[in-house]
Amino acid sequence: MVINSLNLLLSIIIATCLVILQETMSNIFWLISVDMPVSLGIFMTTYFNNLFAMNLSGAIPLVALVAIGFLVAYLVTKIILRWVNISKSHAYALAGAAAILAIVLLMPLAFYNLDILAGGRSILGKSILTFFGLISGYYFGKSLEKQEIA
Repeated sequence: MVINSLNLLLSIIIATCLVILQETMSNIFWLISVDMPVSLGIFMTTYFNNLFAMNLSGAIPLVALVAIGFLVAYLVTKIILRWVNISKSHAYALAGAAAILAIVLLMPLAFYNLDILAGGRSILGKSILTFFGLISGYYFGKSLEKQEIA
């Protein structure tokens, strides 16, 4: 039970860090496109500043938003897995992808049709963020499969 909680927390942290990485890269690519000089140092500083700012300031920290999405998606997946015979890694990967996609698609409804995550404004950005949710969910499902074997 403790290991499951730790893996859930790690899955949420992985997704949050990847979402912020994509967000930072989107903004940095825009700066490069308008001929602003951007070095690796500036990128790293910006990433770590975003990591702290998006989780420690504002009304709702991003990690809390991801945690809520993952908890709902993982709970639904756990219930569905009682009736459907599919590997846990694949099922939780789909759940993680669905959770991040739901966050990206539903956030504009809460903020007067504004995309708060700049990295999720395009179809490519939404696809990348969804893929990051898939990776995090896959990690969580794989960790559950490893516990069953042990």
